[in-house]
Amino acid sequence: MRIKLTLRQERPVERIPCNYSYHLAAAIYNTLSKSSSEFATVLHDKGYAPEGSRQKFKYFTFSNLQIPNRTIEKGEIVSRSRQVSFYLSSPKEEFLQHLIFGLFAEGPLRIHHAVYGKECIEKLPEPEWSENMTFSMLSPLAVSVYRDPSTGMNTKEYLRYDDSRLSHMLLHNLQAKYRGLFDCEPPENGIPFSMRFEEEYLNRLRKKGRSVEKLITIKDSSGKETRVKAIQCPFTVTGDPELIKVGYECGFGENNPMGFGMVKVSS
Repeated sequence: MRIKLTLRQERPVERIPCNYSYHLAAAIYNTLSKSSSEFATVLHDKGYAPEGSRQKFKYFTFSNLQIPNRTIEKGEIVSRSRQVSFYLSSPKEEFLQHLIFGLFAEGPLRIHHAVYGKECIEKLPEPEWSENMTFSMLSPLAVSVYRDPSTGMNTKEYLRYDDSRLSHMLLHNLQAKYRGLFDCEPPENGIPFSMRFEEEYLNRLRKKGRSVEKLITIKDSSGKETRVKAIQCPFTVTGDPELIKVGYECGFGENNPMGFGMVKVSS
């Protein structure tokens, strides 16, 4: 299920760090805690893990903030918009129930030092699923592998948009999420899984000297920084509709609960 949350800016000007994903994630957990502090804590600290698996997922994602009237000043987004909105998605009913209950609780929603009133919660219709779907990105996509530890380089490598391993790693991630959600193996209907980025969009950015790749810094409350190399580009995915649905609801790729991998169906 997916919702759109529209916020009311209470003050004429609000300032949010350009790298705001940690602060928006913190606002979501704070909202969950207003419904159930136990649920919010367990989700934050443990997430969901299939029995016997070391992989843990939180099964939600959120989009970039939609701020119509904004400027960038000294590493901050300066918002002069009356309304700000973003999307949240999860296949977990309990997550969405606690989120909505928390949103109806009294008090503003705070993103870092910015203060917003809650104006509208809208449930969005589910798309029609098929074996071939084209998406545009509401937040950037991050996919990584670990370099071979035998070489002494057991470090994370974020894949570029043209890396031949991208489709395989996306499929592996979707299959793991599916197992955790449904406690069974993903369906196998003989449809080879693949994804490809929109060539026209890539060419358009190349002509402008721009890239679909961006380096995003996640900075937590202690000041610790994590750098994520991500991709922002429309893409077409081919595969089993059930796996595609998992990507749509949970987010494609990794770092979904920090606001990565959210998509919408291209019109």
